[in-house]
Amino acid sequence: MKRRLPGIVAVWGSLLALGGAGCEDQHVVIGVTAPGQGGGGGSGGGAGGAAGAPELPAFEAPTAVTEINSDAREEDPTLTGDLLEIYFMSDRDGDRDIWTSRREALGSPWDPPHAVENINQAGIAEDTPSVSDAGLRLWFYSAREPAGIWRAERASRDEPWGAPVHVDTLAVPETEVMSPHVDSSELHVAVGLRGPSTAGWDLAIATRERPDDDWGALAPLSELNGPDDEHAPFLFDDRRQILFRSGGDLLWARRPRADAAFEQAAPLAEPVNLSDARDTDPYLSPDGSVLFFASTRSGVADIYEARRAAP
Repeated sequence: MKRRLPGIVAVWGSLLALGGAGCEDQHVVIGVTAPGQGGGGGSGGGAGGAAGAPELPAFEAPTAVTEINSDAREEDPTLTGDLLEIYFMSDRDGDRDIWTSRREALGSPWDPPHAVENINQAGIAEDTPSVSDAGLRLWFYSAREPAGIWRAERASRDEPWGAPVHVDTLAVPETEVMSPHVDSSELHVAVGLRGPSTAGWDLAIATRERPDDDWGALAPLSELNGPDDEHAPFLFDDRRQILFRSGGDLLWARRPRADAAFEQAAPLAEPVNLSDARDTDPYLSPDGSVLFFASTRSGVADIYEARRAAP
């Protein structure tokens, strides 16, 4: 049992809504089973449970995003809502830096990636980015002083990012805070925490009333935090479902209401999780049809995408 992290308030009733995601072409709404489908998602993600409950997501065989992968390490994919701009961590130049690429349309090849202007500092680690759906705000971890979550903004997607600022309200004394995932409303952020009062990495969430407000206190997702590292969260379906990494696998969990505790998490099935690979850093497209994630199945961490399997 992990100890409670001091200075973090667990108040489930204060957690507000995350945007849901539809997948109409496959007759599935992610998180709300289509009429007549029934079943699904009991404790541990098994069969059973109330009619209309979400099923454990299933995906087809992943494919490597070859245009942006290199012989070095690529992790932490995050995309704009139209899926035409991607940000990720790469250490191809020797440092952990944030890189980006664009494409003209869905299905088009990605442009050659480049390091993000005005974000990276030489000799300093920057990683775990989260870009807003509109592509105008970028949150990321930086080891610069003070280490933690930083935010950059820009007026349009054709302009460079402005100077980053440290997000003071997401800092916890003597604790690393990484892997921010900010939802489409920009009212909720899920993070990974590691400090003297955690057993490895833990998951936590913070909320605010308006996108320009300060974040409230981080609340640990205690029922999901266990002996393995829990990290890289991705909340969806009005925050009733979550994807995250535990150990070397991607896990999924649900809860009946946004203010309830999550039920027992279940690992995503093969071919997403592989027993001889480290699979991490999930990003689910707004329509729920595509999963981007990082995996070491090639021998080095690369970015992959997998289509959601039709029911």
